Amino acid sequence: MKAFIWHVALVCFIGVVSWLFRGDLNYNDISPIVSILQNGSAMIFTIMGIWIAYIYPQAMRKVIQPSSSAIFPDEDKKRVQLLVGVIVISAVILAILLIGISMKPFLVNSSLYLKAPELFSFVGLSMLLCLVYAQLFCIYSVIASNINFITDLANKENDQKLNKKLNRTNED
Repeated sequence: MKAFIWHVALVCFIGVVSWLFRGDLNYNDISPIVSILQNGSAMIFTIMGIWIAYIYPQAMRKVIQPSSSAIFPDEDKKRVQLLVGVIVISAVILAILLIGISMKPFLVNSSLYLKAPELFSFVGLSMLLCLVYAQLFCIYSVIASNINFITDLANKENDQKLNKKLNRTNED
C-alpha cells in the first residue's frame, strides 16, 4: 500500500510540474534528457541481458536443452525476475521514446497542435518525467541487485569458511 501511495503522489507531482512548465520549455531544453534516457535504457538493457546470460548459464542451457533439470535455484528466482523486469522496463522506455520522437514532427505540424500546443507540451513533459522516474527505478534496481549479489557471495564464502572450521573441530 505504501508503494501505491508513493507512486500516486509522484504521478501527482509530475502532473503539477508538467502543468506549471508546459509553456516554458521547448524541445531544445529537454533533448538532453531524451538522449540520456535513450543511452541509459540501451545500456541497462544490454548490460542486464548479458548479466543474465553470464551469471545464469544454466537458464540458457534449459532453453537449449529442455530435457535438463531446473532452470535455476529458488533463491535466484527473484533476482532473475527483477533483472528481466528491468530489461522489459528499459525496452519499453526505448520504445516510447522512439514512438514519441517519430510522432513529434507529425504532431507539431498538425492543426490539432496549433489549437492546443500547451496541452501537447503538458502531455509530452508528463510522459518524459514518467520515463525519467522509470529509468531511475531501473538504475536503482541495477545497483541494488549488484549489491545483493555481492552480499550473497560474501555470505556464501563466510558459510564455507565456517563449515570448514566446524568440520576441522569435529574431526579433532
